[in-house]
Amino acid sequence: MALFLRNARALLGAAAVATAGAACYPGGGGSNPPLDSLYFPVGLAVSPDGSRLYVVNSDFDLQYNGGTLQSYDLQSIRNAAVGQIADGGACAEQVPTNDFLGLGCAPPQPVTAYLTSSVVIGAFAADLQLSLSNPKRLFAPIRGETAVLFADVDDQGNLSCPGGNGTRCASGNYVGNDPNAPPANTRHSVMSGEPFGIAQTLDGTAIVVTSDSDTTASVLSSGIPASSADGAVAAQSVEVSPSLQYVLSGLPFAGTGIAAIPHDRALNPPPCETSNEQLGCLRPAFLETNHSTAEIDLLRYYSDDDSLNPSGNRPFLQREGAFPLTATTGSDERGIAIDDSPRSSCRASGGDDSACAILPARVFVASRTPPALVLGEVGTPPSNYSGSFDPDLLTIVGTVPLPSGPSRVYRAPVIDRNGNYSLRIFVTCFDSDLVVVYDPETRLWDSIHVGRGPFAMAFDPFPTDAYHPNDSAPWGQAAPSDRPYRFAYVASFTESFVEVIDLDNSRPMSPSTYETVVFALGEPMLPKGQ
Repeated sequence: MALFLRNARALLGAAAVATAGAACYPGGGGSNPPLDSLYFPVGLAVSPDGSRLYVVNSDFDLQYNGGTLQSYDLQSIRNAAVGQIADGGACAEQVPTNDFLGLGCAPPQPVTAYLTSSVVIGAFAADLQLSLSNPKRLFAPIRGETAVLFADVDDQGNLSCPGGNGTRCASGNYVGNDPNAPPANTRHSVMSGEPFGIAQTLDGTAIVVTSDSDTTASVLSSGIPASSADGAVAAQSVEVSPSLQYVLSGLPFAGTGIAAIPHDRALNPPPCETSNEQLGCLRPAFLETNHSTAEIDLLRYYSDDDSLNPSGNRPFLQREGAFPLTATTGSDERGIAIDDSPRSSCRASGGDDSACAILPARVFVASRTPPALVLGEVGTPPSNYSGSFDPDLLTIVGTVPLPSGPSRVYRAPVIDRNGNYSLRIFVTCFDSDLVVVYDPETRLWDSIHVGRGPFAMAFDPFPTDAYHPNDSAPWGQAAPSDRPYRFAYVASFTESFVEVIDLDNSRPMSPSTYETVVFALGEPMLPKGQ
C-alpha cells in the first residue's frame, strides 16, 4: 500500500516526508489532535463480544502532533443502523456514482453519541489488531515512531496506555524503538524502516511486523504469558509489557501484507502453539507479500534457541522459502488472507479428522499490477499428496481481475438467502472507491460503492473466528434466528469517516439493503488543502 500512500501524500499536498525512519517525521508540532473525531482512519477492530469498535487514526497530513486511538459503543452503532434500515430502507438503492462522499442514503452522524474513549498516539499509524490471546490489548504499527503501539481496554471500553497520562500514550507504550528497553530486549535491537503489516502467531504470544520501506521484518513478544495463550480468550489481566525480540533482514524490499498460516491442530507433528512446544512440533509460519518483487515469502517463527541462551527465551525469525508469482505480470502485492474453512466443512460433513487436517487452506492476495485477486493454496495439494504433507507449501492456482487499486483482503461470512453463514472474501479497492465481495465457491464477485479511499475493514464477530479456534462449526451453519442483522465496517481514509454495510441477505425486505451502506459514523471532510 505504500504506493497509494505516497500518492495520497502528493494528493494531500503534505510536506515531503522521507522514508528512512522515525526521525524523518516531525513530532511535537501542531496542536493536539481532536479526541472526538475521526481523522484519516487506517485500522478497525471489533471486540469478540461485538460490544466495541476500535479505530486508529493516522494524522496523515501532519495537521496535528499525533493520531488517536478510539473506542466506540458498537451496540449503539448497530442499533442506529438497524433503525435506519427499518425507517423505510432509504439505502436500498445503490449509491449514485456522482454522490461525492457515497452517502446519498446514509447521512453521516457525529461520533460524540457513540464515542467511549480516546487517547493520543504517534502519527502515521498503519493498522490495528486485537490480541488473539487477550482481547483487552490492542496493537498498532506506528510508522512515525518506528514502533508498535500497545494499549489496553477495560470492560467498559475505556482505553489506557500503561505509563501514559490518561489522554496521551507515553514512550513506554511503543515497542521497538528503544535498544535498551528492559528487560526482555536482550539483543538490544531496534525496528527499522516503516512498520506496516502485522500478524500474530495463532496463540497470540508473538507478533510479526513488516517494513514498508526496507528489507526487514520484526518479531515481538506480545506480553501475554504462554500459559494463558491456549487459543481461547484469556480471562486474566495483562501484566507483561510487549518487547522487540529480533529483526530479520534480507527480505524483498517494501514488505506489506502478512498472515499466519493456520496449522491444523490434528496435524502430525502438531503445531507448537497447541502442544506446549513439544520436541519436533510444527513451528508457526507466516506468508509475507511485498510491492517490489513478484514473490511471496515464507517466514518461520522460533520461540527459542537454546544454543544462544540456555537460560531463557530469545525468539527469532527466519526466511525459509520464497514462492514466485508466475500467475501475474506485476510485482506489487498488498493484502493477504488465508482461509482454512475447508477443514471445518470437511469435519462437519463427517470427514476423518486426520484427513480433514491435511486439506490445503485457501490463500487470497491483492495484486495491484495488474489489479487482481491472486488465488492460491497453502499445504500440499491433494493431487500431489503421497504420504508426506507440507503444510507451508504455497501453490498459485489462478487470478481474478479486479477494479483498480486492490489493497487489503479480509475473510468473513455474510448471511445468505437461506439464512446460513456463507464465506466471502472482501477486498478494499482504494483507487476505485469500492469494496469487492468475492465468493470463493462460485468464483464470482460483485462490488459495493463506498466513500473515497476505503482503507480498512472490520466485521461483526463470528463463532469460528480466531478467538474460538476450537469451534469447528462450518461456514454453512444456520445463523441465529434472533440475530439483529450482520454488518461490516469500512474506514474511509480520504474523507475520515466509517461506513456500516448490511451483510444479511435473508431479510424479507423489498427493496433489499443487502451489500449497501446503511449508516455512516463521523463527519466526512476533505483532506487539508483540498
